[in-house]
Amino acid sequence: MITINRERSWFLAIMLVLGVAMSGCGRQPSPGAGEPGSMGKTPASSVHQRETPASSAHQHETPGETCFICDTSKRESGRLWCKEHGRYEDRCWLCQPQLEEKGRLYCEEHGLYEDECFLCHPELKKATEDEQNSQLGSPTDKPQGLFCKEHQVPEAECGICQPQRTAEIEPGDELKVRFESSRAASKAGIQTVPARQAMVQASVPAICEISYDENALARITPLAAGIVRKVLVDVGADVKAGDVLVEVHSTEVASAKAAFVTAVVDLDLKEIASKREQRLAKKNISSDKEVQEADAARKIAELTLSTAKQRLLNYGFTAEEVAAIKSDRDTSAVILVRAPYDGTLVERSVVVGEAVVPGKSIFTLADLSSMWLSLSIPADRAGLIRKGLGVQATFRGLSIEASRGQITWVNTSIDEKTRMLRARAVVSNVDRKLSAGMFGDALVFTADARSAVDVPKDAIQRFEQKLYVFVKLEDDLYSLRRVTIVERPSTNMVAVVEGLRANEPVVATGAFTVMSEFLKSRLGAGCVDDK
Repeated sequence: MITINRERSWFLAIMLVLGVAMSGCGRQPSPGAGEPGSMGKTPASSVHQRETPASSAHQHETPGETCFICDTSKRESGRLWCKEHGRYEDRCWLCQPQLEEKGRLYCEEHGLYEDECFLCHPELKKATEDEQNSQLGSPTDKPQGLFCKEHQVPEAECGICQPQRTAEIEPGDELKVRFESSRAASKAGIQTVPARQAMVQASVPAICEISYDENALARITPLAAGIVRKVLVDVGADVKAGDVLVEVHSTEVASAKAAFVTAVVDLDLKEIASKREQRLAKKNISSDKEVQEADAARKIAELTLSTAKQRLLNYGFTAEEVAAIKSDRDTSAVILVRAPYDGTLVERSVVVGEAVVPGKSIFTLADLSSMWLSLSIPADRAGLIRKGLGVQATFRGLSIEASRGQITWVNTSIDEKTRMLRARAVVSNVDRKLSAGMFGDALVFTADARSAVDVPKDAIQRFEQKLYVFVKLEDDLYSLRRVTIVERPSTNMVAVVEGLRANEPVVATGAFTVMSEFLKSRLGAGCVDDK
């Protein structure tokens, strides 16, 4: 008995010495070192089974010192991190046992191979970046081979295990979200619709009002005071340039005609007298002074006639009418008010017997082939608006096609009362379907048309100020796809211009349910090792 107890004591002493010799920073060889000849080395797989991750187990000798385990800013960019076990994903053998290199010493304390753990070996910091990448086995490339066993997708694409990657993905990139089963997804009431091919233009919404094109609008007024004698047309009539609208009895016109006729007769007499003096001068009967006086009188008569003629033209008489007055010796008091150009009479404010004066409108004439579209645009979009941009206007409750035109004027200031930017476009109205005073909604197109796909508004999900849709890949697997959209005002559709292809099955009903499944990881759920 004494011999046995003595041998047992020696055995315990030897084991104690070996244990002290092998103690240190907690580093252990990889599980492959547990083969013959690796006595006393605990396999990494058994060490990892402890519930406390490395991030809470390690300590620093220097107060305030941090490392990549406790400080996320010191982790390698683009390298996936296992939050459950507190180490890089490509060095976590519980999550990624297929990547373990047998026989390579492993630092259990920091979750790295010994030959890449600069916390245990500070001299590794002096190596060049290329040498470090070689020693680390190109960690930025490793994640491509990582595979999430729990959700059966590549680890870099697992939205549940790697939700932080949403900050990295660009439009068209995706993360995958898998339900517990296809039955669970079915019970959630998720329904998809195919994305529909379409065209879209980036636009700015605006409020619009139709008004007459003031560049083709005339307030018709008589050019002389008088009394309305006849009204030859009525409001709503289409007239041609030169058509007579109203006859006015005017004493001013009668005086002007009389002055013109008198000037014509006076000029005839002065011309005869001038010619007679010239003949007498040739016979030495008249003096040069008499000839000059007769010629001067003739020139004054010409000037008087010219002035009288111009006065009639100023009253609106045409050259043909003036010639008729001259030949007929017409001194009547009638003045005709004519249409200045082709158009439609949209207002009338005169009746027979009414006194009229210059400047008082008796008709309003408008060319209705084009109209003005007065726009009110939100001030925060003012920087996008400029002359030449295309505009499309629609009018609620009216079964007419959208009107299109171009911006011709943009105000240089924001309206103080409405806090809106005013602008104006000219739209075609050849079919006469637009009326002044109509209100509607307009879109100002700020970019050229481009190809897109239409999806329901409910399909768009917002997360951290970015836009996503869910695309069905399998009965229980969905892709969280980042997209870029253009709003389609007054519709329940949204145009996706980047990140989605036509006919892809987009979640239209239950998209929030899929987003909730993804957001579970934000509450602490994630990849759990099957023990």
